[in-house]
Amino acid sequence: MIRLVDKLREITTRLRNAGIKDEAKEAEALLCLALSVNKSALYCRDFGEIVDNVNSSTHKLDSLITRRLARQPFQYIAGETEFLGLSLAVGAGVLIPRPETELLVEIVATILKRANKPTLNVLDLCTGSGCIALALAKQFPAAVVHAVDISETALRYAAANAEANNIKNITFYTGCLYDPLQTHTFDVIVSNPPYIKTGDLTLLEPEIRLYEPVEALDGGPDGLHFYKKIITGAAGRLSEGGIMAFELGDTLAAQVMEIAREAGYSKFTLKSDYSSTERFLVING
Repeated sequence: MIRLVDKLREITTRLRNAGIKDEAKEAEALLCLALSVNKSALYCRDFGEIVDNVNSSTHKLDSLITRRLARQPFQYIAGETEFLGLSLAVGAGVLIPRPETELLVEIVATILKRANKPTLNVLDLCTGSGCIALALAKQFPAAVVHAVDISETALRYAAANAEANNIKNITFYTGCLYDPLQTHTFDVIVSNPPYIKTGDLTLLEPEIRLYEPVEALDGGPDGLHFYKKIITGAAGRLSEGGIMAFELGDTLAAQVMEIAREAGYSKFTLKSDYSSTERFLVING
């Protein structure tokens, strides 16, 4: 009979040799997924039954490990990820939500709570899985939230995520940025747009480069394409006193602020992420 600790050590070693970071944590996660148990169950005092399940689940576990060794993202393998308390389905064709984007939502939510407006009209551009729009819709159930993406595949995930999390105050639109909502105005325009420079796409980690949708990553030669479109397109669409909030690509903060200045905006708040990178920009209308 195989010992659980030996199986964990074996998986950890294989992942490490493939160049995968946080290999011990990922080994635990793969084993939990194969056995359909949580992490605490792996280390319970009486784990004989789980060890037996390792033997009976060998084929499934080997399949999961093979996929991860091919550098398929764990979130795609699991079919879901967590975002600010929401369980979101993800898979091929949709960008995986990152912890940094949770900070963007928290920044926006803090501003909106201080403003204490009785009604809110929110627009999330390049919504992907719907993570930003859904998190804001959940925190502000009286808000009317609109979410746009050009990818029909991503929007299928987003709509399914809204249904799974029982979030009703949101509408999804297929189209390019503002095109589906020509006559609307918004209190909040928020976006985590594609911002990787085209020439840098080949430098990304295999999990991103090989599997995540390029249209959700490619921000044009300078990484600024979508910032320009969104900021200049906000004229007549951002309500008086409204805000725009963005997640920023590395090193792009000064250039995005200059785009905003050229568009007539003068009030900015720049915030950093967990690694002290200037990652978030709030523009006051």
